[in-house]
Amino acid sequence: MNGIGFQEILIIAALLLIFVKPQELPMIFRKIGKVWARVYYYYTMVKKEAMNIEKEIGIDEEMKEIRAMNARMRSEVANFDTALKKDLSFNPNDLTEKKEDTSPIINKSDSSGEKPDEQKES
Repeated sequence: MNGIGFQEILIIAALLLIFVKPQELPMIFRKIGKVWARVYYYYTMVKKEAMNIEKEIGIDEEMKEIRAMNARMRSEVANFDTALKKDLSFNPNDLTEKKEDTSPIINKSDSSGEKPDEQKES
């Protein structure tokens, strides 16, 4: 999740209570709200102006295509990331190689314990 989470808000609130007098909290929150409103206002103005410039220049269709391509690429990267995580999620026990039986082959029909003809020493 992007942005500020619940735990971050709790930490900020605790720090405010520790370092700021309770009488000053309403004034501080009012100032923070005014600054946030001003930043949001300027952000929306710049965004609208950029959209107007795109329309004036005539690149609004190209920008739509670029944004669509960007969205497709992001989804492809997300799909690749999930596939990669799936492939990399393995059991460490899978890494241990099974040892092949290296004991000498004994003919089961021969109960004397002698080696078969192929393995007899000359």
